[in-house]
Amino acid sequence: MKRICTIFTVLVFIVVIGADMAVAKENQPKVFKLGFITGLSGPLAQVGKTQKDAVVLLVDQINAKGGLKMPWGKVPIELMVKDDEMKLDVGVRRFREMVESGVLAVTGANFNPLAAALNEETKITGTPFIPACVPALDSFKKGNPAVATYSVAFTPWSIGYLTADALVNGLGKKTFFYQIRADSWGTVTLQGFKDGLKEFGGKLVGYEELPKGAPDYSAVINKALALKPDAFITNMFGSDAVACVKAAYDLGLHKVSTIVNSWTAYEVAMGIPAEAAAQLYALIYYYYDLDSFSKELANRGRALRNDHMKKFGEPPDAYAVLAYTATDVLLEAVVKAGSVDPKKIGKVLATSEFDTIKGKARFREDHQLDGKYQAFFVKGKPANKRKNKYDVFEVLGAYGGAKALPPLKDLGY
Repeated sequence: MKRICTIFTVLVFIVVIGADMAVAKENQPKVFKLGFITGLSGPLAQVGKTQKDAVVLLVDQINAKGGLKMPWGKVPIELMVKDDEMKLDVGVRRFREMVESGVLAVTGANFNPLAAALNEETKITGTPFIPACVPALDSFKKGNPAVATYSVAFTPWSIGYLTADALVNGLGKKTFFYQIRADSWGTVTLQGFKDGLKEFGGKLVGYEELPKGAPDYSAVINKALALKPDAFITNMFGSDAVACVKAAYDLGLHKVSTIVNSWTAYEVAMGIPAEAAAQLYALIYYYYDLDSFSKELANRGRALRNDHMKKFGEPPDAYAVLAYTATDVLLEAVVKAGSVDPKKIGKVLATSEFDTIKGKARFREDHQLDGKYQAFFVKGKPANKRKNKYDVFEVLGAYGGAKALPPLKDLGY
């Protein structure tokens, strides 16, 4: 009996020592290297800058408190920034450079196809990745998301679907002309819009595709003028949206159709004539001034708004908040996991509730965030009602919950 007890004690000792050695072998970095990649040049350069500013702010806020609170102590964050130039080959190359340099997680991207490409890269490297944009739908079909790739926004399908809901059910519009970007961003947004029209009613009388950075929108605008739809919609973003909406206004399309930018940022309304902005409707990820819409939501975002104003002299734009939220959720998952192991971080992302600026939310099985406030529907303010140059929108309503996302069965789940 004594011999059996001795053997048992030895076995327990071996197991305990083995477990301790396994913990000791796990990577416990003294610095957490965070990668940030986006288009800091090209037609979405301004969007890239707002994303970068927000991530820099968050890193500064965390480092001011000593860093990430990990089991082995406080770990400061070191940020590595890369410009993908809005080119897929450049973006993939920059991502690989960051991974080779030792980054432990990545966020960023303002170009929808690049987010999809980086999801494929993370399947190889295992790097946790939460894009700071609206990523491609295919990335979230069953079997496609990498272990630790998640989206705090949604996909272009939701933008199209919610645009249909807002225009048909919200504004009572019936006929539509859609100008889309000639890539997956455009085609998937259009599919979501068509799916919305099937459910809510309405007719798509025409659509046209143009590439990012298109120099001329007059031919598209003239086609819309001939058809006289209730609403003209563009899903161009950033400076491309500015060019399209300005052309629509200059050619008088606003006199026959409601002008809609299906997914916007306040820089778009600031970049067009005030008279045009006052008639613009749009969906937006977040608007910095929510006081008249929801005091609770406004209070959630007040610290970010104040810190952003203090550091950069302007309130955070929609993609600043998107980038801030993506990075905040990613780093919160690292802390909750108590590890830099991608599988452990992925498990936390899959099972935890996150308290974001837009409220509490969880990720669905397809790795898309399901929250009460996915997008806000806004209308431009006339110049005489603006409190300052950034005060360009009035929030009319919000969309969220399961209705804002494609049915899981449609994604293969």
